[in-house]
Order: sequence, then structure tokens, then C-alpha cells
Amino acid sequence: MKCVVYSASRNLYPYLKAAVHSLLKHTTVDKVYLLIEDDKLPFEMPDVCEIVNISKQSYFRASGPNFRTRFTYLSLMRVCYAKLFPDLDKILQLDVDTIVTDDISKLWDVDLNGKYFAAVEEYLSNWKPFGPKYYNIGVAMFNLDYIRKTHVDDDLINDLNNKFYPYIDQDVWNKYGVTKAADLDVIFNESFVTGYTDHPAIIHYAGVKNWFDYGKMKRWEYLYETRKEIGEEW
Repeated sequence: MKCVVYSASRNLYPYLKAAVHSLLKHTTVDKVYLLIEDDKLPFEMPDVCEIVNISKQSYFRASGPNFRTRFTYLSLMRVCYAKLFPDLDKILQLDVDTIVTDDISKLWDVDLNGKYFAAVEEYLSNWKPFGPKYYNIGVAMFNLDYIRKTHVDDDLINDLNNKFYPYIDQDVWNKYGVTKAADLDVIFNESFVTGYTDHPAIIHYAGVKNWFDYGKMKRWEYLYETRKEIGEEW
């Protein structure tokens, strides 16, 4: 099955519409899971979407060092996919600040044998606390079957409950999985930390504080056109 997952705290709900629309416009998928804090969104989404309310999650304690940060506890839940989706062998994670611009079906064909995930390296970033490589998992294909077999997610959950990490889930996936990661081409995650290409398949507006300030972004026109297509002007 071709399954995708997005996660969004309430302040990010508006961005889901554009992100999901861009995905479904270019790629046929079986299911889009939306990890949110409620039983439903304040607007309609396509039938292929399924809401997963994680507000009552029990993996992370509210007093933990990463529970209330600029990324919110939704980021913590992104190390729990193998537990949240026990019937799936893999799932594609997309940040809500991504816009898909081309067919990305080939991502499901990436060889994940012996790998926790596939992602694009942050070639332009100096943040490399766990070795010479550091991956951006705003776009990442996770090998849920292998994660279950190795129980590495239990290590990540335990670590996040006991130690602060500036980039939360991304940091621990790099800490535990940097040597068990497959490289994706930068076309699948174009951003200011991964690099730019002539024909991106996924644009990641990483680091942008406010999408409404789209005029200052590189590749802002893709976001603008997507918003127009769903009938929402800024």
C-alpha cells in the first residue's frame, strides 16, 4: 500500500489542505493519515484521508524535556509510526510545509532492506551532531517492518523522554539511524538545508516561520498556485 502521514498541531491545521492537495494532484496513494489533536478538522478533506487523534497518547509524559518546545509534542509522535500503524510495512512522512510538484510514486520502490528510513541529507547545514551525515526527515520513507524487528523505536521513545534534543524526532532518528539510512535524491526534498534542483518533486519550505509571507520564499509560486487551486487566497 502507498500510505502517507502528516502531523499537525492545531495552529498548523490550515497548512494541511494545501499540502495534501498537492500530493493527491500528482500521486495516487491508498491512504493519507493525518495525526492531529482532534477527532475532526474544521474543514473537509478528501475521502482518502483518515484522521488519527493522538491527543491521548501515552508514549510521552507532559513533563518530559521535549514535550513543550517550539516543535510541540506532535513531533515526538513521529517516532511511533511502527506502533501507530501495526499493519503497514512502510509509510512516507511529509511535513505540512511541503508542496508536491510531480509524481513521487517511485519513493515506494526505494530499497529499504536493512534500513530504518530513506531521506535526503542536509548537505548545506552545519548541524551534524552524530557524525558526518545528518538527514532531514521532513520527507522520509520509514521501514516500519524493520523498525519493529529491531525495536529501535523503543530506544528513541526512551531517549526523548529523558534528554532534550533541539530537533526532537529528527535528531534521534539521526542519532540511532544515520548508519541505517538510505539516501534520497534532493529532488524529493528541496530546501535551504538540503539544496536546490532544476526540477523538484517536493519543495520543503523548511525554516519559514510564516507561510503567509510566501512572497519572500524561494519557490513561493508553487505554494501560491496550490492555494489558488483549492480556492484559498492569502
